[in-house]
Amino acid sequence: MRRSPMYGQKVGDEIAELLRQTYDDVLREPLPDRFRDLLEGLETDRALFLAEARASEDSDAADALAER
Repeated sequence: MRRSPMYGQKVGDEIAELLRQTYDDVLREPLPDRFRDLLEGLETDRALFLAEARASEDSDAADALAER
C-alpha cells in the first residue's frame, strides 16, 4: 500500500516536535555539580596559563633587548 506524501510530512513534523520537546527538557535540567566544577577549574587554569604566557613573553622580550 502506497502512502501519500502528506503522511510522510505529518510523521516528520511529529518527530521534529518530539525532538524539540526533548531538547527543551534537557536544557532545563540543572548542570551536574561535577561538570560545573570541571568548567570552573578550566577557567582557573586558563587564567593561570595566560598569566604565565604573558610573563614568559615579557621575559623573552627583555632577553631580546638585552642581546641588542
